[in-house]
Amino acid sequence: MTSEQAVAAARELIAGFAGDVAFLARNLVTGEEISYRDDRVMPTASTIKLPVLAELFRQVEAGEVDLDQAIPIHPDDRGGGSGILKDLSPALMLPILDHATLMVALSDNTSTAVLVRLLGRERILASAREWGMTDTTANFVGGDTARDYASSTPRDIVRLLTLIATDGIISPAACAQMRDILVTQQYHDQIGRYLPYNQYRRTGATHPGPVIVRSKSGFMAGVRVDAGIVEGPHGMHYVLCLMTEGSPDRSFRTEQPGGVLNGQLSRLIFDAWWPRGVAMPVD
Repeated sequence: MTSEQAVAAARELIAGFAGDVAFLARNLVTGEEISYRDDRVMPTASTIKLPVLAELFRQVEAGEVDLDQAIPIHPDDRGGGSGILKDLSPALMLPILDHATLMVALSDNTSTAVLVRLLGRERILASAREWGMTDTTANFVGGDTARDYASSTPRDIVRLLTLIATDGIISPAACAQMRDILVTQQYHDQIGRYLPYNQYRRTGATHPGPVIVRSKSGFMAGVRVDAGIVEGPHGMHYVLCLMTEGSPDRSFRTEQPGGVLNGQLSRLIFDAWWPRGVAMPVD
């Protein structure tokens, strides 16, 4: 499949979706892009945790935060939604690095609240703007709509992921640590849904491939988002952000149409950029 064919197939899929869609994929080898309304502002759900992760490592690099420091969880940090800390002892104290991992791996909202309180909401957003995320905003608390929590564009999020994927932000060591955390993501029902990627082959931060997905997904009622870095054989390397909202299916079931569509779009991009002549892995 060519990129042009992928775009055409994507538009056909999008035409059959009862909601809004925006996405952008950037090939980090060729610079080629596959996109649809990539400057459209959309709710991010938990994908907004990517700039939180980046700001954490900016402050670590500046000597303002120690990843090994264990910090208490305030009562106001504990909330509903995804994650495990809400169900554990309120006396539990974890190192900051563990909170970062939980924020990505399980999209833990308690760990996210701990980190936002530590780093500062305004500082997170100021750094995001410095990194080119000019259409990104976040309150990190619920509201009347999904956009009240956070919103951005596929292009903004791909800007940040490009920097992380290419050692273009903070330092190469910080980028490597962020990529190691992104590979711990446990939710693979969007970008990884139809890819030959097996998350259970990972040992710690090491995955043998041949396909590796480093991502941060997000979901709210009627909203599905996923953004990440995909690596494959022969230098295959791209970043993407897939965003859907407005689906009349507001459930959190695995087959929610926005999540399925994002999985289909991810596979189209993957097939367009898979190295020619290389056998496709089974899992």
